[in-house]
Amino acid sequence: MKLSQARLLVDDFGAAFRFYRDELGLTPSFGDESAGYASFAAGDGTIAIFDRSEQGEVVPLRQPGDATIVVFEVDDAAGLAERWRAHVVAGPVEQPDWGGRVLYLRDPSGNLLELFESIPMESA
Repeated sequence: MKLSQARLLVDDFGAAFRFYRDELGLTPSFGDESAGYASFAAGDGTIAIFDRSEQGEVVPLRQPGDATIVVFEVDDAAGLAERWRAHVVAGPVEQPDWGGRVLYLRDPSGNLLELFESIPMESA
């Protein structure tokens, strides 16, 4: 088995597409702002967005919530917190026992994203 992608269901596809492309700077590898589905290159992986109502035509969906967090590795969580201030919900917070500094954002549909910057781990 091989992981294909992480797919986020979104309520406003155009706003989500612009957020991942323009705000986060991810390169679209499939789809466009009006497609209802798009994928973006994210390092060695792929993150995809799909219009919630279209996915709901295929499988019954539960209400959205914080069941999933998409984590991106970054070099400067504090700098990105300043850049994306309007989307920040927490952090950046140093978590030396995790070996990271973390920043939490929400995309336009409320999906929770963690930006993880490596820092030296605290030894026990």
